[in-house]
Parts: sequence; structure tokens; C-alpha cells
Amino acid sequence: MTIPWNSLKLRLAITVALLMGLGVAVTVVHAVRETQQRAEQSIVESALGAGQVAAVLSARVMEHQRALSAATGDWPAQAPAHSAQADAFLARQSVLRALFDRVLLVSGSDLPGASVGAPSVSPPLRGFAAAGAPQIVLAVPVSAGAPLHLAGTLSLKSTNFLSNATRPESLGEAQLQTIVADQQGRVLAHPDPSRLLGRIDDEPGLRKAVAHWREQGAPLEPAPWTEQRDGNFVGMAAVPGTDWMVFRVAPAEALFGRASRSILRTIAIGALVAASGALAIFAVTAWFLRPMGRLQQRALRALDRKQPAHEGWPEGGGEVGQLSQVLRHVSKQLAASRTEMERSLRRMQAVLDHAPTGIAFTTDGRFELVGREFQRMLGYETGGLRGSTWERLLPQSFESLREAARAAFRDGQRFETELPLRRRDGSTLWARLQGAVVRGNASVSQKIWIVADATDARRQREHLQWSATHDPLTELSNRREFEHRLRKLLDDRRRHGPACVLFIDLDRFKQVNDNAGHAAGDALLKRIAQVLQQRVRGEDTVARLGGDEFAVLLPGCGLERATQIAEAIRAEVQASGKVEGVPQGVTASIGVVEIAGAHATLAGVMESADRACYAAKRAGRNAVRGACDASLLIAAGP
Repeated sequence: MTIPWNSLKLRLAITVALLMGLGVAVTVVHAVRETQQRAEQSIVESALGAGQVAAVLSARVMEHQRALSAATGDWPAQAPAHSAQADAFLARQSVLRALFDRVLLVSGSDLPGASVGAPSVSPPLRGFAAAGAPQIVLAVPVSAGAPLHLAGTLSLKSTNFLSNATRPESLGEAQLQTIVADQQGRVLAHPDPSRLLGRIDDEPGLRKAVAHWREQGAPLEPAPWTEQRDGNFVGMAAVPGTDWMVFRVAPAEALFGRASRSILRTIAIGALVAASGALAIFAVTAWFLRPMGRLQQRALRALDRKQPAHEGWPEGGGEVGQLSQVLRHVSKQLAASRTEMERSLRRMQAVLDHAPTGIAFTTDGRFELVGREFQRMLGYETGGLRGSTWERLLPQSFESLREAARAAFRDGQRFETELPLRRRDGSTLWARLQGAVVRGNASVSQKIWIVADATDARRQREHLQWSATHDPLTELSNRREFEHRLRKLLDDRRRHGPACVLFIDLDRFKQVNDNAGHAAGDALLKRIAQVLQQRVRGEDTVARLGGDEFAVLLPGCGLERATQIAEAIRAEVQASGKVEGVPQGVTASIGVVEIAGAHATLAGVMESADRACYAAKRAGRNAVRGACDASLLIAAGP
């Protein structure tokens, strides 16, 4: 089967071939990294030559000790340390003078670190035998059991086997530094002479390695080992026959600098190859897919209503031509669907505009289709709410509405509530709101909302509720509401504390109706109602029980204070009760009852208040009396 040159498959095959070159860089980087790892292993195994240096130093110490031991064979037996024989003996030691800075005979008690009967290496000494520089002493007994030792001194600053060991060495691009110290940490040999007898712990490149060595007990292991600390490789080995340690340090960066630069160069080459490959792929793909660009531009114009659906599509062979045919067909279908959708939207908008109630559709929380009646109720012109959200109409209760609606919709129910909407002019419209989910595309949240003006219905409902609890003439609470509030207070006395009830009966009110008429009686009742409201607190309840009988509920008020209030009311009624035709005027007889006892009842309180008021009338009217002239403890039961 022949593959045409305009086939996308062939073009992509060429592109993939260009990408294969990128694998070269990855392979090289891996090879360099593996070489570096092998080099690291080789360094660890070699311990940077610390073992060889330790062996050389041990051999030199043994050589010097053997020279001392050989010289003792010429020692005259029983000769004292300070004698002509001893001086002659020392004068004959030309070989020792070549090996040591100084040769002398000393008593074992004067030789620090010397062991009787065996060669010994003393610790480093400063000023031994009048020598000015720090030095070490090697000594052997002149004969078995003799207290004298033949000793040779070596200055730490002179050129000897210790100082020779610290000469810098090169390992590739790295400079090896060698330091010799004893087990106590004193530096015996250092490339910097000023560091002699200093602390090995203070060496910058050795701090962590030395600390680890001390944590292990400062062992003197002749077998070398290597540690990588602080960016350095540290090789360590003990010098056999002494308490000395050899430390060799080399920076890891210097050891592998060439490998690191090789990796960087390889990465740079790989990046250059990748960039070149990407540029080549871009150029090749852009050349091959030129018809695809024209197809893309035409596909974007498919949303333009002025562009005919069947015109402007590029012709071509292969996959591009096939895709062009498919998109042309899709464009025709899209144009037909768009026309039908616009027709449906016009019909839907016509239905919304002629509906007698407010209807709106929202998509993802924004108004998309809004009926004319919906906009009229809120004072908006046609299209004024399109694109807005409920938050614009509910600035204060938007969050609570949204959560309640979501809960209803989540349970598959219709949402319904009554709430205030803000009109365009800032006024409030009480509306009955119903909402439901429009079933369809699950990825788009669509809702339908129906809004009815509930302002008049709410006003009528509030009026009916008010009328059911208030006296229409005085606008005070009626008997039913008073008894409701009193019963509620009795049920929750522990929280409210003490409370009192005033029972008020007007004296000679019948004469007002008989002599001045019912209009004058009604006016007087209204005036008395105002007097009562002016004399009590906002939380107190003033009620007209019927005819010329009134009552006042005083929560949180004791008997003494309630009696004072009753006296003030009595005086105000007397001053306000002057009516033409009633010579003595209208006064008030008031009974005061304190509610106490854990089992007081509504009937018991009302009966006690009525008895107290009757006692006030029997006392001559225009008086205030309490039940039994004190707090009334009302027994349980009616």
C-alpha cells in the first residue's frame, strides 16, 4: 500500500526520527555518572594512600629504633651516664647523629613515655634537653635492666621522616593534604609549621571526621578507612608501633571536577540537540500542516452568523481533506441548530413576556431569560436584569437563600419561600418565590423561578394577626394575648425572677356612657390606655380585658415597685378622668398581686388580682390594694 506524502502518519514518523537524537545525551550523562561512581569507590578503597603513608612512617620509626638498638652494643658495661666513657661513646655515634638531631644518654625517669627494657617512642615534647623547637624522642635501654636509655631527638620542624610525609601531593586535579597526629589529637606533622602541636580537631576539613573517630573511641587501626565529610574525602590509618594517626584530605569537588564538567558539557550538548530537534520539528510540522492552519481559521469563523456554512473550507487530500469535510458538515448542522435554538428562545421569551406572573431562568446563577412581569414588579426595563444574580436583589439574605435552595434542589424538591426583594428604586417588594431545577445538561446549572407579588397578602395577614391579639379601640393587647403572655411567664418563672400583675377597674365609668354618651366613653378609654402605656416599661404588657377593666403584667418587678407604679397610675387616671356630666370624675381601683410560689396557675393569679381590686373598691374606690396586703403565695391548682 502506497502512503501519500500528505499523510499525517508519515509526517509524524519523520518527526519522531528527529527526536531520537535526544537519547544520545541521556546515554552519555549516564555513562559519565557511572564513571564518577566507580571513581568514588576507588577512592574509598584506596583511602587516599593513608595506609601507605602510615606503613612508610612505621618503617622509618622501626629503622631509627633499630639504629639506636645497634649502637647500644658498643656501650661500656657499668659506665655511668656522666663520664668520659659515656662522652666517648656518644662521640663514636656518627650514624645516629646523621639520623637524629641530637643523641644523648638519659635516665628512664627523665624520659616521658619511655618503657624500661624496650624501645619506646615518647609523645611530642617542647624544650626537651634544651632544644628550642617542639620535638619527639625515640629511646632504647642501653642494656637489659639498665636505668639508662640511649635517646635520639627529632625536631618536628626539621626535615625528617615526619615532615617529608606531609608534602603536598596531586591526585588528578585535587591537592592531597597530609596531617599526622597522635591519639590525644596533637598535630605532629603539618604542611603549615605553625600548626605543630595544635589540635587536630580544629582542622577545617577534618572536624566531622575526627569527631566521628573520637566517638568510636579513637581506635588505632592499622587498616586504612575512608569517610566523606564536609565535602571532603578523608583517609585515615594508624602508624603501627606508635600512637600516631595519618589523616589525608582531598576536596570531593576537585577530585570529580572533570567528571562534573563533563556532565555539564554533555547536558549543554543534549540541550542544544533538543533545541535543534524542537526547532526542526516545529519547522517540519509547520510546513506539513499549513492546510491545517487555514482549516483552523475557517473553523473559528463557523460561529459567525454572516459566514455561509458551506463556503470557505480549504480543499486537500489525506487526513486534512477528510477533516475539512467533517467540519463542513458539522458547521451546517451547527447553523441549523442555532437557527432552531433562536426560534425556540424567541417563543420562550414571548411566553415569559405574556405570562401574568413573574418568570425567570438562570444559568449558573445568572439571569438568562427574564419575563416582562418579573422585571415590571422590580422596576426594571426590558433586559435590565439579564446577566445579573440574585445577590443584586437580595444583598443581605443572599447566602441563606442560596444554601436553602441548594438543600432543596439536592433532595430533588422544589424550593419555595417568601422573602423581601429590593426594587431598582431601593424599595422592598415582598414576593412569593418558587424555584426548580431544569433537567438537561448536567454540566450546566439551570433553574426556573416563579415570583408572585405577596405584599398585599402579607399586609392582610399581619393585620389579621394583629387584630387577633389586640383591642381595636385602645390598640392595647386583648385578654387572650394577656393570658398568653402571663401563662408563658408562669411556665418560665425561674428565668424571669419575680413578677407582678395589676388589675385595674375604672370607677363610675358607666356614668360617662349614660350622661356623656358612648363616644365620650370611648375617648376616655383611649386616654386611659395612653396613661397606662406611659407609666410602664417597654417589656411590660398593658391589656384591656373588656369594658372598663385593664391589666398590666410587670415581669422582673417586685411587690414594692409594682405598688409604686400602681399609685402613679391611680394618680394619673384621677387627673385624666374629668368628664363633663360626671361630677366626681373617673378614678381607678387597682389590685396588686405578686406572683410567687413554684406552682402558681393562670386562674389563681387572675382570681387573686380580681379579689385585690375588689378590696380596693370596698376601701372607697380610687385606691390601691394588694392581696392580703402582702406578697401572695398562690397555691397549686385552680
